[in-house]
Amino acid sequence: MKTKGNGIDIRLLRDLPEYAPILAFWSYREWYMERDITFDVVLKAYKARASGTSVPLSFCAVTRALPVGMVSLKRDDLWNRKDLNPWLASLYVVPEFRNRGIAGSLMQAVITEAAGLGLDTLYLFLGRPEINKLRDYYVKRGWVFFDHGTDNDGGATEIYSYSLSGKGR
Repeated sequence: MKTKGNGIDIRLLRDLPEYAPILAFWSYREWYMERDITFDVVLKAYKARASGTSVPLSFCAVTRALPVGMVSLKRDDLWNRKDLNPWLASLYVVPEFRNRGIAGSLMQAVITEAAGLGLDTLYLFLGRPEINKLRDYYVKRGWVFFDHGTDNDGGATEIYSYSLSGKGR
């Protein structure tokens, strides 16, 4: 999948398994380093996504053989809301490549994949500390507030949904 002529390819991680350690490092650094989850656990999850053919799936943004961003389609991302699935998770773009539409292209890859799997709705929850910035970002792209919740560390969060059928957007 090619994005808007900006030289970025969005590819499934299973097509680029050599990037699993890089995506795991980004994920660990952004969301797990301060928690009681080791890098080995995160790396194992990304290696599984690199060899899997069903959810969970990860996508990688690549330019000139350099990974510059990632996103995942996961189940049970918000541990206390296992009734909601699947989730858009771990959207990340390397700082030097931000504000080029890469995050939107990664998000679109997950939306397209989920719709192709026959799913009706995607969910995400907002991370801290940039909850206000994240809220604005997702709402501008068609995500709708769904519910208040508790994140996986016990903090307050907001849950958003995205209708894959086009209804309610």
